[in-house]
Amino acid sequence: MLTNMKNIALAAGVSVIALSSSAFAQDKIMVSKIDVESSVSAAAESNAMDFYPDLEEDLRAEVAERVPMSSDGADPQIKIDIRKISLNGATMLPDSKEFNELEGVVDITSPTGDNAGLSFPVKISAYSGEDIAPEGYVNVPPSETEFYVALVSTFADVVAEGLANVNTAGSSVDP
Repeated sequence: MLTNMKNIALAAGVSVIALSSSAFAQDKIMVSKIDVESSVSAAAESNAMDFYPDLEEDLRAEVAERVPMSSDGADPQIKIDIRKISLNGATMLPDSKEFNELEGVVDITSPTGDNAGLSFPVKISAYSGEDIAPEGYVNVPPSETEFYVALVSTFADVVAEGLANVNTAGSSVDP
């Protein structure tokens, strides 16, 4: 009798673990769509989108590599608005096409598809040496030849990290 009780308790314990693992796996947010737009292109005092017309698609592709995608249209969407591309704060880039600051806002819809989801800013900078990044920016050590890739990749990393800090109800959770 005691052996049967142990077997039943063991089976129940295994079932509970299996069910809770399954429920935990389902809590991971899947994204059905990623949209990237640029408010920068509408700004008269900026020429960044003239230099980098593929920035929106490049950023979308980088984010898609980092977040779990879904084919279910009811799943949340990520909407990114690129708001600033600048070199030391100046939005008119020089002919060398250099920039060291990239800013945007990310909106994640709720799992029910409502647009009242979580929104957070992303600020990436590339400063070296004694230069100090502005407050609130994630700093990436710049590379003469790969600054564009470094800034776009880091922006995508921050978006994926922000998605990981959202619970299935669409609100942020403490990491």
